[in-house]
Parts: sequence; C-alpha cells; structure tokens
Amino acid sequence: MTERRKLFLYPFVHSNGFVDRIKGAFSELGYDIRPFKHLFRPANLFSRKENWLVLNWYEDQPFRKGMNGPKRWAFLLAFFLTVCSIPLFSSKVIWVRHNYKPHNVSTHSTLYTFILKLLTLIADRVVTLEMTDRIESSVVKHPLYFNDRDLFQFFEAIGDSQKGIDFLYFGSIKPYKRLDKLLEVWPLNQTLQVMGFCSDKEYAARLYSIIDQRGLQVDWNNEFVKEETLEDAVSDTRFVIMAHDDNAMISSGTFYMAMSLGANVLCFDSAFARMKAREFPFVKIIEPDNLETQLANLEYVDSSVVVNQAVDRYGEEAIRESWRVVLTT
Repeated sequence: MTERRKLFLYPFVHSNGFVDRIKGAFSELGYDIRPFKHLFRPANLFSRKENWLVLNWYEDQPFRKGMNGPKRWAFLLAFFLTVCSIPLFSSKVIWVRHNYKPHNVSTHSTLYTFILKLLTLIADRVVTLEMTDRIESSVVKHPLYFNDRDLFQFFEAIGDSQKGIDFLYFGSIKPYKRLDKLLEVWPLNQTLQVMGFCSDKEYAARLYSIIDQRGLQVDWNNEFVKEETLEDAVSDTRFVIMAHDDNAMISSGTFYMAMSLGANVLCFDSAFARMKAREFPFVKIIEPDNLETQLANLEYVDSSVVVNQAVDRYGEEAIRESWRVVLTT
C-alpha cells in the first residue's frame, strides 16, 4: 500500500472548529496529518522535499498575553529559531493568514512587521480565507461550523420553526468588533441579545455605560458562554449582527457560525460585508443612520435556505477542492 504523504499542521488541536474541519479535508486528500512539533524530528531532514507544513495564526504567537520580562525574551528567541529552521525540515510551507494583525497589537508594531517579512520569506505560499487586495495570496474557503451530515441532521431536528431571538450579537467582545458603535445607535424600543465575554475591563465599562445612559433593552451578562448554549441561541435567532471595523479582519468566524446555524446576518459597511452581501441574499448591510427604520423593514430568509446555500458554497466538498488546488499547484 502506498504510504500517505505527510502534512504537518499548526495548531494540531484547537478550540476553534476550523482546525478539525481542515484536518478532515487534508485526510480526504490523502495526507497523513501530524503535529507541527513532529516536523523537527531528525528523520525529516532527509525527507524535506516530501513534507508539507500548514501554519495557522503562527504570526500571533509572540504576542500572547501573560508573557513579560525574561520569559518573553526566551519565547521570542525560541520562536525565531523555530521559524528559521523550518526550511531545513520542509520545502513546502503554506502560511494561512487569518487576520491583518493580532487584535492586541498596535498598528505600527515593528516586531510584527518583521515577523510578517520573515514568514513571507519561508512560505512557499500564503493563503487567505477571503479575497483581499491587501495581501498577495491564494484563497481557500472557510469551513462551516459543522460537517455537512451533522449540519443537516441538526436542522432536521429543529426544523424551520419560529425564532425566539430577533437580534443577536455574539462572540469574544473586543474593541475592533465595535459593539460600542452598535449600542450608540441601537433603537430604544428594540431588544438586543448580547452573548460573549469582554476581558477588557475599561471597554466593558464603556459598553455598560452606553446601555445604562441610553436606557437600552440589551440583555448581556459579561461571561463566557458554553458552546452548546451559544449553538442553541444562534439557531434560535433571526438576525445576527456584526459591527466590525472595515479592514479589521480578513474573515470572520462569527459569520460562518451564524450562517452554519441558519441565521441571517446584518453587517455595518465593510469590504467583508460588501463581498458577502453580493454572494448571499441573507446578508444585508445596515447603516448607523436611521437604523430603526432599516430593522423594521428587513426581509428575512428562512434558515433552511441559508443552510442549503451555505453547504453549496462552503460545504465539505468545496473546502476539500479549494485546498486541493493549493496543495497541487
């Protein structure tokens, strides 16, 4: 039997379902998937031409929170030594850019700029999950929240019943996602469900201040939400709202989870929002001005239609084929 080709992956295990979905695609394409750290075994020095490496979020590593002083310098040294040694073990390196920058890094970080240049030098190919004119890259498709079979089984169980939540904002709450911008214009007579944790105490205080001062009907407990609880909420929602800054991200896990669970998506104007609104009728761009009127006149697309369109564009076959192109050309 022919030995399966080796593909080393970083990270190999992650709470983000993205990693499991692409591992499935790589396996179906005939790759033996192994953890990144296994790449540096001595035997791989002699098989470097056959070794594939796929890196996700790797440029973010030097900016982990909680590292200071000697510990941070030791980590940076180890990081740069690792990056520089990668070409010795693999001649085929694919670097997946998920964001324009780590979300806790200043725009003009000299260190981050240097890391980007270094990874560009060692990468055989740079990949993004959406088309962007800011990065020269190949494009692969972002996987859905569930695999196709589980997705259809999930919706067979819940059906296209009446939704209990009209408007939901969810996910890790950070300034670039601009919940403050949304709250500043949210209609006083409209309820909004917010689910997610904000670790930035100053920003959280600002959000609560806006809610209190404007007397908004906003339900938010600043706490982590269990995955099952969030799944139930999103699947019971008509419209998920994204207020992200323009050019804040290349792609959005919030969008793909919302779409996977049958919700329509409302976005403030951005390059990402315009692209998705052209692609799907259940994605609509809303403007901060006169938001109350816009919300009252929304056309809702049934969740069954949303899910079928999602699987058609971003199902397992589409993900697999987009990666096949990257790995074979």
